[in-house]
Parts: sequence; structure tokens; C-alpha cells
Amino acid sequence: MDIPRGRNVSGATSTLPVFRTCTQRLCSALVTASLVASCVKQLPPPPPPEPVAPPLPAAAPPPEGHGRLIVDVVEGPVPIQRIHMRPNEVHGGNGLVTYRFTESPEVLCAAAPCVADLPAGNVLLGFPVLGDPSAAELELVHVGAETSVYRRALSVYQDNTGGLRVLGIVATALGGTSVLTGTALLPIGLGEDHRGLTLAGGLTLGVGAVVLALGIWAIRRDTPTFRPGAATHFALPGKSP
Repeated sequence: MDIPRGRNVSGATSTLPVFRTCTQRLCSALVTASLVASCVKQLPPPPPPEPVAPPLPAAAPPPEGHGRLIVDVVEGPVPIQRIHMRPNEVHGGNGLVTYRFTESPEVLCAAAPCVADLPAGNVLLGFPVLGDPSAAELELVHVGAETSVYRRALSVYQDNTGGLRVLGIVATALGGTSVLTGTALLPIGLGEDHRGLTLAGGLTLGVGAVVLALGIWAIRRDTPTFRPGAATHFALPGKSP
């Protein structure tokens, strides 16, 4: 049947595309929330350490053009590294040469506190992370003409997770699967006016969302934590070379 131009035609409209868009956004939000919950929880850093110089034996003045840096760690004797950035040539296929910098650590002192005479300028130091032997925290420290003290409180990583986190991971997986299943069934039931599919899809979606939320809560409750370190850098009075 031809529809004359200029006439408004009204009829049945479908809300299915709108519902699908909303459910897709809901799934994306739930997946994002589960990924965020599985990350390491960041704790606030501690207050900067008190500007107190460690007791060290007297030493000869540093060489010309060098400055003296005293490195101290609040938690006690730990090794300190000096990090050099070494350039490596990378030859491209078009004949261009670029440079890639890699970290090259060396031991600055076997156990803090220690005294190091370094060329004046900036130096990159590596400090251990308590609770994670494979990690190191890099700090850029300025070495000036005056003798200075760099005193640091180390970063702390704690992973004391247990059964609650495992249950949270299982619940998140089951809940996410239920949400996806309900998201697939509910639009079909609504579109075909099928009461059974509509009811099954709604229940699966609702229960899955609740289980997923509980799983995210459990993971968040029992997640590893990381507390960044803090430092104080001050000049040592009466110790100019």
C-alpha cells in the first residue's frame, strides 16, 4: 500500500535497540569495575622522614667538581643502587638510526646509611621495595656543591590475599557469565513477546549482577596494597666542601 506524502503515519515502535544499548553499557561498566577491583590498592604515602643526619665517621673532602651525598633509609640497612641510562643504537629499515635507553644499575652502597662522592648534577638512585624483592623504585636526586642528606622511607607492597579473593574471582566470573546470558535472553523475550524468555532473561541478568557485585566487593576487600615511599633531602649544616 502506498503511503501518501505529507501524512504522519503512526504505528508500533520497538524499544529493543534502546534496551540493547543500555545493557551493553551496563556490561561495559561491570567489566570495567571488575578490572579496577582486581588491581593493586594504592595507599597514601607516609609523612616525610625527619631531617636527621645519620652518624657517620669523618671523611676527606670530595674531589673537585664532585658533591657529597649521604643516603639514609628509615627502615634500616638496605642496598642502594645507582642507575645509569645507557643509549643503544636501533637501526631502522629506512636507514634512520634511533636510540633506546636501558637501565644499567650498579651498587652505590651495600647498606645504607652511606656516603657517596658523585659528580655535581642529577643522579638516579634505585631503592628496594619492601615485600617485593623483584621491584625497585627509582628516584632522581640532585647532588650540589654542599653536602646533603637524602633520607628515605621505603615503599611497601603487601600481598596477604587469601580465600576471600579466590571466592571473589569465582563469583565475578559466574556473575559476569550470568549477566551476559541474561543480556542475550531478555531482548529476545521482549522482542518476541515470549513470557518465559523474558522472565528467564530478567532473573538471570538480575541475579548475575548481584553475584558480580559481590565478587567485585570480595576482590576489592582482599586485594594487594602498595604504599609509596617518601623522602627528605636537606643540606647538612657546616659541611660545605
